[in-house]
Amino acid sequence: MPTTATQDNREAAVTSKLGKDKLLFRGMRGREELGRPFEFQLELLSEDPNIEAKQLLGTSMSIELAAASGSTREFNGVVSQFSIVDYRPGDRLTCYEAVVRPRLWLLTRSSHCRFFYNKTVRDIVKALLDEGSVDYEDKCTATYPKLDNCVQFCETDFDFFSRLLEREGIYYYFVHQGGKDMLVLADSTTAYAPIPEYGSISFNPLLMGRAPLTECVYRWRSHAAVATATSQLNAFDFRNAKSSDDRGLIARATVHGGSSAYATEDYTTRYTTEEDGRRYAQARIDAHQMQAAYAEGWSSARGICPGGVFKLTGHPRNDQNGDYLVIAATYDVQSDYYLPVENAGNPPPPVFDCSFSAIPKANTYRSRPLTPRPRAGLQTASVVAPEGDEIETDQYGEIKVQFHWEQFNPPEQSEQTQRCWVRVGQNWAGKGWGTMFLPRVGQEVIVAFLDDDIDHPIVVGCVYNSTNEAPYTLPANGAVSTIRTASVGEEEKDRNELRFNDKNLQLLMYTGGRYDSYIKKNGYTWIGEDKHLIVQGKELVKVGSQHLTVTENQNVKVDGSVSLKAGMNILHQSQADYVVNSEAVLHLKAGAEAVIEAGAMLTLKSGDSFITLDAAGVQISGPIVGLNSGGAAGSAPGGSPEAPSEPQKADDGSSVK
Repeated sequence: MPTTATQDNREAAVTSKLGKDKLLFRGMRGREELGRPFEFQLELLSEDPNIEAKQLLGTSMSIELAAASGSTREFNGVVSQFSIVDYRPGDRLTCYEAVVRPRLWLLTRSSHCRFFYNKTVRDIVKALLDEGSVDYEDKCTATYPKLDNCVQFCETDFDFFSRLLEREGIYYYFVHQGGKDMLVLADSTTAYAPIPEYGSISFNPLLMGRAPLTECVYRWRSHAAVATATSQLNAFDFRNAKSSDDRGLIARATVHGGSSAYATEDYTTRYTTEEDGRRYAQARIDAHQMQAAYAEGWSSARGICPGGVFKLTGHPRNDQNGDYLVIAATYDVQSDYYLPVENAGNPPPPVFDCSFSAIPKANTYRSRPLTPRPRAGLQTASVVAPEGDEIETDQYGEIKVQFHWEQFNPPEQSEQTQRCWVRVGQNWAGKGWGTMFLPRVGQEVIVAFLDDDIDHPIVVGCVYNSTNEAPYTLPANGAVSTIRTASVGEEEKDRNELRFNDKNLQLLMYTGGRYDSYIKKNGYTWIGEDKHLIVQGKELVKVGSQHLTVTENQNVKVDGSVSLKAGMNILHQSQADYVVNSEAVLHLKAGAEAVIEAGAMLTLKSGDSFITLDAAGVQISGPIVGLNSGGAAGSAPGGSPEAPSEPQKADDGSSVK
């Protein structure tokens, strides 16, 4: 009776949730690289031909490899793929394949549309790792600014995670220990650490085409190449526009001794301080320098791992000996034979072999920026403000908007306005002059993105929708153009409006409140036909001097009193009749002289009595004509015209500053 297959006393073994020796380790090909998820492709055997993928997918799996000084090296992760490779009835062992990746890789299986407000990149990255239940350690040392707006848009959590790190110059590697794959974040050489038990590895070249039996580096290639030596960045911060225009945000990083001819210039990175700009530029130049000096090696040393440092010794060229950081490694791990057909006359394969890339320890590693930034094009959004407010803005006329894709992850009501300010494009903007129209709560606005960067929105217009309909019925009023506003803070909305009707060439100016017109110099009005003016209350006019010419008739009707007071002369002249009619009393009074002159006839008449003066003489007629016969003369009271009210001064615009 055949014995049960076991991994006991073997140099490589696999552990899974199925239990001990349910799966047997046959071989592994894997790759690890700084700033990239690892991938281990496993060949497995089992005496059970009925293992199903659902039993293992998403679960932890570990490979243990015997290493130096009795230690054990682990390769840990989660099963992302499982295959039945070869099953033949009657065979004792069934072949399976599994792909093991880090728990971080599971972030490739989820995507979101959301934003992070007032968070640092480290804050955001840690939030993503926490959501994915990824074990991590933060060894970053740099100080990162809080970002007003950082958007994840229609991209996987992993792509979002990757592009943030690549932009900032942060990389990561994995520490496999205790059955877990611990992700370590790093941004400087201070995170480098010697490989446990393999802090020093000797160079021992191939002999007769075969690798030495001892753990060593048996093949070594050193590369040098021309690389970019200077990175220059520039940005524009509208809050410090003058400094930005005066080259105040240009940032530069240069490799010591590098040629200035090999320089790059970029404007796609946004920052607001020169310090942040220099940090970005340094990250760029560090990434370029990865191509300038690196080495490739082939080794049987079982501790080689990305993120670890080792000292190469024994190389015949002394300039090659020294400390190196492993940045990538490809592994080939094989077990002893389980299948008799494999063992028939074949020498056992080497248990461990790897190729790797490394850079001098003195160099700072940066991941190459490979993850593309999402492109959003134009979008629409709704204007938001604190509850009860119709308008919320800041000193730059910025507003806050809520994108429609936020409905996937709606914020709490208390967090509704915890979001970045968004600039609003105007038709004209100068120093204290231009146009200003601020979108209000509930309006649907068109949003573009500066430099095609989803993190930097700008409002470029507004659109109508089924809730916010056009001011006039369309298409019937397609010839009408208008600027119509709505009153603020009132349940019953009134408006100000300037309307152009091009169907009959009509212009309407309407205000539901006060209207001010302030002209510092001359004002001219020309009307080809009639002008109609209705003032329901008072019309108060004050002029320095008034000249009025009426080419035809002038008709004035006053339902109340007329008061007219002149500081000097009042002169009236009529080319025809001049008629004054009073239904009651008519008084004419002169302080000094009163002269009434008629060219033909002058008549004073009261009742049946009259006095007529003409060229023929003076006629006096009355029932009784008395001279010096007593009686009393009527008295004309002095006129007391009512003084006009002073008009209020028009607003010259200074009421709004």
